[in-house]
Amino acid sequence: MDWITCTKSFVTVVDQGSLAQAATKLNTSSSALSKRLSWLEKQLGVQLLKRTTRSLMVTDAGKLFYQRSARLLDDWHQMLAETTSTYGEVSGVLRIGAPLATGSRLLVHYLAEFIEIYPNIQVELHTITPGQLPDLNLDVFISRELTDFNSSSYIATRLLNFQPGFYASPGYLEDKPSIESPEQLTQHNCLLFGTHGHEQEHVFENNLRLRLRGNFTTQNPEALVAAAVAGMGIILTGENMVKRELSKGLLVPVLPALKQPVSSAYAYYPKLDYNHVKTKLFIDFIKSKANL
Repeated sequence: MDWITCTKSFVTVVDQGSLAQAATKLNTSSSALSKRLSWLEKQLGVQLLKRTTRSLMVTDAGKLFYQRSARLLDDWHQMLAETTSTYGEVSGVLRIGAPLATGSRLLVHYLAEFIEIYPNIQVELHTITPGQLPDLNLDVFISRELTDFNSSSYIATRLLNFQPGFYASPGYLEDKPSIESPEQLTQHNCLLFGTHGHEQEHVFENNLRLRLRGNFTTQNPEALVAAAVAGMGIILTGENMVKRELSKGLLVPVLPALKQPVSSAYAYYPKLDYNHVKTKLFIDFIKSKANL
């Protein structure tokens, strides 16, 4: 008996929901699995599973052990993949966390090319809350700059620059008064992002402040851009977020010289005792696209 084999057997039993199905998956017998589980419980001194001839239930101790051991086993396999990929083809799962706007409007379009270059990498894109602290369950965590993250556990690197400006559809601008000064923007319908209501104050370069108003707000970045393309109003967003719409002429800049101060998105990834091959490949790829 050994810890890794028995722990893997326990995790598989919980995942499959029965000894018989787990035994089939592991190509062993139910009796062998039962002996491994008994050995594991004896070593831990707690009951992990309540087993009868018809049912199997995970105890509270078993749930805690499952959560931690499943992650540790996954890290183990990732470490093996990272080590072998140093000398061969890169493979394995890459778990990325990003805010909805960054994930849906930016990363997802870069990921298509990334996966084409590295077809054996499987990508999971998870949505995180803006300002959330890094999550150890993710290989790379993309966020605005965080001042209170655990620098002893994570490495941070600047990934993207953003400098929001104003954009609108040609159709919206066609029958509206021309916009020649920042102050005139306050007389237009602005499509606003977030939960701060239909009137928001924003700061621009040279400490210019504008109070923008509009009849449409949303936390959905896709809906915001779609509303702008449909001619509902003017949006304030980064150029890289509407690159496709600009290239197709669906949106055009409004007062191009008027920009908010530059802000950055950072990639955070755990400090581990083995190479972050997939993570570093992904970060370098995104930086090359962002010209950083």
